Amino acid sequence: MPLMIYRLLRDAVEKFGRAVTTQELINYTKSVIPMCADHVPHHLPLLHRYGLVEKRLDKEKRAIYWEPTKPYRTEMELAEEYPELLLESLYYHTVSEEVTGKPIPLDYVIELLYEISGGSEKRPTLLFIKRLLQRVKEHRPDLFRRMTRDIEAGVDPKESEVMAEIKKVIKELKLSDEQPLKD
Repeated sequence: MPLMIYRLLRDAVEKFGRAVTTQELINYTKSVIPMCADHVPHHLPLLHRYGLVEKRLDKEKRAIYWEPTKPYRTEMELAEEYPELLLESLYYHTVSEEVTGKPIPLDYVIELLYEISGGSEKRPTLLFIKRLLQRVKEHRPDLFRRMTRDIEAGVDPKESEVMAEIKKVIKELKLSDEQPLKD
């Protein structure tokens, strides 16, 4: 998840207009994709070792402030430059592989993971995510083709009609899994 944490840090800094504390980033992450919040304290030092984020200790406030180094980069650029970070970003990697077979914009990954996790802090297993996306693809292959076109065209997933349809299919498939089988 280091690539996700990098992106969420970038978004939080843009939202707050300043570097953010670890706790502020945890809270921001909980508001966007709760299942990733507990990874924040573990991945910030890793990103710092790679030179992707800067940290500043504020002794007066007793807090560490974090900010991505500039210029900000996209997760796709980082995945190309640091393939080991992509592999450590297992959720990002798994969703990208199932959707297009290559890194995709993190906005799409976050939208899909949020729907798959139900907005919970509890992380679904990678196998569950992979199988659910495969089932969506088998059930409605047209949606994946349309989503790929939206991704390539740079359509924001919040504006994508196909993303709304995929979310509905994910909900339906999850519900059908929860209901007991009838004889």
